Amino acid sequence: MQIDQVIETYNYGAANYDVIMQRYWHVEREPFINSLNLNSGQTVLDAAVGTGLNLPAYPPYVHVTGVDLSEGMLDEARKKYVSANVTLKVADLQNLDFPDNSFDAAASGFTLCVVDDPVRALQEILRVTKQNTLIAILDYCKSRNPEVQKWQELIKDAALNLGFPTGKIKWNALMDYDELIYGSNLPIEVLQDNRIESSNPFCCGCQLLIRNLKN
Repeated sequence: MQIDQVIETYNYGAANYDVIMQRYWHVEREPFINSLNLNSGQTVLDAAVGTGLNLPAYPPYVHVTGVDLSEGMLDEARKKYVSANVTLKVADLQNLDFPDNSFDAAASGFTLCVVDDPVRALQEILRVTKQNTLIAILDYCKSRNPEVQKWQELIKDAALNLGFPTGKIKWNALMDYDELIYGSNLPIEVLQDNRIESSNPFCCGCQLLIRNLKN
């Protein structure tokens, strides 16, 4: 999606986002964040932080910078109870204004299936994180089951242009993580690749842990 479409959609759907995610795409965030093996004093990029569903899972001894295009989503994130030191700001994940090597870790939840250029977004995450950084990714993705893929092809236009529920969440129903992670020649090592397969084409997902291998 184009940036203006993302902002409009997620500002509109922000107040209902947590309820929608709980119903259709609920994943426990504490094990997801724990996979980063965070240490005291480390800095973490949460990209894009959205309504802050990850925030309560961060330990109190880290500093989290959460970025998102939608001010409406950030307003919801500010309501979350958190124990970490958290800074929230409006930013474009495809053009982050942080210097190289700014963060010790990164997390991304249901994000790359939304952005217009997921390769560019992941390149930016790699740029602003340090060498050997762990990056945890949780997202909707294209199924590896050809029969489910057929249904995802059918819902793609509606998911991207109309949204589900209508106007509130829009995403690429054919977000291809095999191509992104294994076919894009990015400097990463895949440590975990857990797919969430479902016969329901709306409910397919993935949880990955990668290491930044940039020079």
